[in-house]
Amino acid sequence: MDLSTEKERWAVWAVQARRFAQRENYTDAVARMGLVTRSIESALSSVAGASDRKELEALLSRANERLEELRTSYEEWRSAIATRRQETIDGAAEEMARPIPSPSE
Repeated sequence: MDLSTEKERWAVWAVQARRFAQRENYTDAVARMGLVTRSIESALSSVAGASDRKELEALLSRANERLEELRTSYEEWRSAIATRRQETIDGAAEEMARPIPSPSE
């Protein structure tokens, strides 16, 4: 197994996840980082060398930390949207009670 190409692929996916998160596209960011962790876990199960194993375990630890950060950001983002949505729903009766502006006035 050539870990150098795998590491490059994981690095690209991690950058993509970070950029998704910067654009508040947390769904794709979490999915991409999950792909990184699953791929590292798969490689870890098939690696034989102790030094490679230790390096992959460190990468997996960092990937899991980043995944949890993204999940936390995702939940905060969803919560903020739900709060705004509920405020809109709660204010609907008041908005409907206001008269419609007349363009002739």
